[in-house]
Amino acid sequence: MRRTTICRSSRAIVLALAALPLMWRVLPAQDTTKAVQQQDTTQAAAAFQGQVPSSHTVVRGETLWSISQMYYNDPLLWPEIYRLNTAVIEDPHWIYPGEVLNLSEVVTVAQGGDTVSARRDTTSAAADTVRADTIAAVVPTDTGAAPIDTIPADTTQLIVEPPPPTVAESYETIFDRRRTNQQVVQDVLRAYVHQPYRPLRAGEFYAAGFLSEAERLPWGQVIGATAVPAIHRLTERTSATTFEEIAIRPPRNASYHVGDSLLLARLDPGFTFGNWGDIVVPVGIARVTSIEEHQVLAQVVLQFARIHEGHVAMPLEPFRDPGQVRPTPVAKGLTGRLLGPRDAHPLAGAQQFYFIDKGRRDGVTIGDIFEVYKPAQGFAGAASEEVRAVMMIVHTRERSATGLLLQISNPALEQGLPVRLVKKMPS
Repeated sequence: MRRTTICRSSRAIVLALAALPLMWRVLPAQDTTKAVQQQDTTQAAAAFQGQVPSSHTVVRGETLWSISQMYYNDPLLWPEIYRLNTAVIEDPHWIYPGEVLNLSEVVTVAQGGDTVSARRDTTSAAADTVRADTIAAVVPTDTGAAPIDTIPADTTQLIVEPPPPTVAESYETIFDRRRTNQQVVQDVLRAYVHQPYRPLRAGEFYAAGFLSEAERLPWGQVIGATAVPAIHRLTERTSATTFEEIAIRPPRNASYHVGDSLLLARLDPGFTFGNWGDIVVPVGIARVTSIEEHQVLAQVVLQFARIHEGHVAMPLEPFRDPGQVRPTPVAKGLTGRLLGPRDAHPLAGAQQFYFIDKGRRDGVTIGDIFEVYKPAQGFAGAASEEVRAVMMIVHTRERSATGLLLQISNPALEQGLPVRLVKKMPS
């Protein structure tokens, strides 16, 4: 029994001794971040000064840092070695003895020089790595004066290639002459200088107002806006603005249809002299949208002033566009008198409306030009004739007309000043 035990112990010892050579041959992995053995890279660089080998077999104690220093004299180029050997190296911090690293695609030795230039890799092994577009490195061969851990200057240069130029579509041919900048500017200025002349616009015609001349016009009554205000008001008066709906009570025996245009106006007291009637001041234009039993609903499409209940409405007078004709100067034209302004102003100014005592029966048409002047006095030392304003007729009635002040040199436009026709629109 004792002899058997001794034999079994001897067998265990023999197996342990036989396993020692196998364990000695298995080498552990090396941490490439720390060099185990300091190597003389100056002599290695001198040995490979003429040509860098296409591959390198890792030996014990080497790291990617030391291999880059040995072949390229620059330890910071170790990522290039790792980039080309990702199929062999899983972790750049751990390489194993016996691994064969590819160096042929990293550099190309310049013929007759001491510099090494890195070129772009096109192998499939480097396709899964991040790399710069172009890397150019100039590596000195003499590193004896600098220690291994000295960080050299960064020699990596990124070159971004510009995108290819886009081809712009053009319909020009070789026979077309391009316009110069001077011609383009001249065309723009010519468009401003030679604008189409319009003596009168529709907005000026409808906003001018007129004298009723004591005529009974088919006025309807504006009841007010149909929309209920969200905020409580202190007064019962409601107002309407553009695109809001209003209710109108039509006059007796009036016939309105959907789509009819109505002139909204207020009636101001007329002049105290003569039989000129009320002053009609337009406040807006509405279009009929619905016909009901006791009222007509209309939408405000144009607004000149505040619109509220108490105003009046009547069918809109059609505007006859005179076209692009210009008035012709006349000598010893029609004369008349200035009646007064449409609105009370302390001083007369341009773009204000004034009435004269000449109308359609006297041959006055829209677009005619009148001068308001003060005649010369008949005694010695008196001032000569003074032209105080120039007006254009924008609305005509049977016995009166409305003029828009274009120019004014003296704001004292008193009632009764003489006016005369200086330019006449072609008939």
